[in-house]
Amino acid sequence: MDDRDLLISQYIDNELSLEEKAEFVKEINADDTFCAETLSMLDNELLMADMIPDAPPLPEMKTRRVPMITPAAVMSFTALAASLLVAFKVFMFTPEAVEPADRYRFVVHVPEAQHVALAGSFSDWQSIDMRPVGNGYWQVSVPLEKGEYTYTYILDGKIKIADPASPAKQVDDFGGENSVITIGSDI
Repeated sequence: MDDRDLLISQYIDNELSLEEKAEFVKEINADDTFCAETLSMLDNELLMADMIPDAPPLPEMKTRRVPMITPAAVMSFTALAASLLVAFKVFMFTPEAVEPADRYRFVVHVPEAQHVALAGSFSDWQSIDMRPVGNGYWQVSVPLEKGEYTYTYILDGKIKIADPASPAKQVDDFGGENSVITIGSDI
């Protein structure tokens, strides 16, 4: 993947700052070929977005509630509430806000593959199956917290390749090459 394809991909995946986006728009307006390549990749993204099925609805759970209010239950609840109030006053407990992990979308173009999986430091190197989304593209979304991760794609269960769209690479302990991604920092 050349620099222009990488720039288009970063634009589509919203991985550019506002300044980088402005520069990108200026470049495609100045170069008709670059504009056509960008529109072609956007068309592929639209096609892939239409092919991704929505999550299935959750089944409705039918439960029957039986009220269990007894004098012992009321006394237990009152004692628990009082204990919690005392503990709160004593320790002045203030929970820290926990940031939920954002989902990161991994996409790779390998039309010759029959099966593609993703493995990385974020999954303890366990394979995560990717879905074919058309035209040789495969994708999967993985929740990732801020940090640096190494990963690789596994084609047909045996061939490992680094992400061709990722410029950051790292040699692994077996002589292969992994890609490196940093989540939560500027590009």
